[in-house]
Amino acid sequence: MNDSLSDAGALANARKTIWNHGIADEIRQVVKSKQIDLVHFHNTFPAMSPAVIKSAHDAGAATVLTLHNSRILCPKAVCFRDGQPCTDCISKSFAMPAIRNACFHDSRLAAGVVAIQNWLHRTRKTYLRSLNLAIAPTEFVKKRYVDSGHPMPPIVVKPHFVESGLPFGQGDGGYALFVGRLSEEKGLKVLLDAWDRLTQPIPLKIIGDGPLQHLLNVSRDNVEYLGRLDQDDVYKTMADAAMLILPSHCAESFGRVVVEAFACGTPVVCANQGGQAELVHPGVGALFESGNASELASVVDRFVENAEETIAMRDAARSEFVAKYSDEINHAQLLDIYCQALTLRGRADASRMKDVNLRVDPKHAMTPPYSGMSSTESEAAKLPLEPSSALTSNNASEPEPSRSTESMRGHDKLGRRASTGSTLG
Repeated sequence: MNDSLSDAGALANARKTIWNHGIADEIRQVVKSKQIDLVHFHNTFPAMSPAVIKSAHDAGAATVLTLHNSRILCPKAVCFRDGQPCTDCISKSFAMPAIRNACFHDSRLAAGVVAIQNWLHRTRKTYLRSLNLAIAPTEFVKKRYVDSGHPMPPIVVKPHFVESGLPFGQGDGGYALFVGRLSEEKGLKVLLDAWDRLTQPIPLKIIGDGPLQHLLNVSRDNVEYLGRLDQDDVYKTMADAAMLILPSHCAESFGRVVVEAFACGTPVVCANQGGQAELVHPGVGALFESGNASELASVVDRFVENAEETIAMRDAARSEFVAKYSDEINHAQLLDIYCQALTLRGRADASRMKDVNLRVDPKHAMTPPYSGMSSTESEAAKLPLEPSSALTSNNASEPEPSRSTESMRGHDKLGRRASTGSTLG
């Protein structure tokens, strides 16, 4: 637990962040005593430190790391500074710009600790030597790491997923929706500016909180601030929305809210940078130039003017979710990655991962298809993943042969739209 650092002094915390011998020893003992086959790391920062990856690998386990952010390359992890994307430290062996700009917790000292951690493990090639595979959620993240020159193991691409069972809607609310942190990097100012420029007004609902909440404390025409909502209410509001707006001004690694919107059948208008932009194509939404409020307004106007086309995207968005981002598809991809990691580790028992009885915990089992799911989608959800179809790596010595899975893009007849006074209602 990261709160284990709270009672220690600054110097002790710095040492543990860079290399935590105690936790590394514990991990090593667990792997040996429990005869662990594989360890999948998601975040070792700050309390565990990358030392645990080496200890698990040294103890005989195959090791996998999901690259959820750019922490290994950027002390701030998000490559965003002073209201703008920043890649000053990405290719540097030592992140001096991060220290100079106090990028971590507005502290040069804290930024220095993270910079030293990154430098040490880059120099020692901890990730290259002690990881069998790294997982990037998008090609964007993979390319960022490959281009950085940081010594890394083979990087495979596997998207994140959303559990099935989210409500599928027809967009009957006739409004646009923003869900996220109310902050500079999430593009809230660009969003509000764009709404003042619309020629085809459509109501905007905003869910979330953050440092820019004060911008919504004053009444705005055609904008409704809903504050924080529980997850079920968020999904219901998302299913009723005509479109989701994702104006993030920073290059995000993935953009889970995009996949949530697809699961609800909601098209997405998204800024054209980062991993989130990879998820959106003309069949399920549209992109606009990041930070350009005028272009965002033009895209929204076009969606309102071409209401029938926008509504037709809803079935395509849901099919996109079923084919690429459902829990069942993701589970098959993950087991395939584990098999490859075990094989790279030289484990003869890698074939055990193909056991048909090796399943997710029953409490996370796929829920029955939502009532509006077409027969095409139901069948798509049952299709097994072709082995290694998602696994391509510029770093791998022997690239996987090209395989493809038929794309599911059902376009069943749309249900009747409710009359709400909006062309998108």
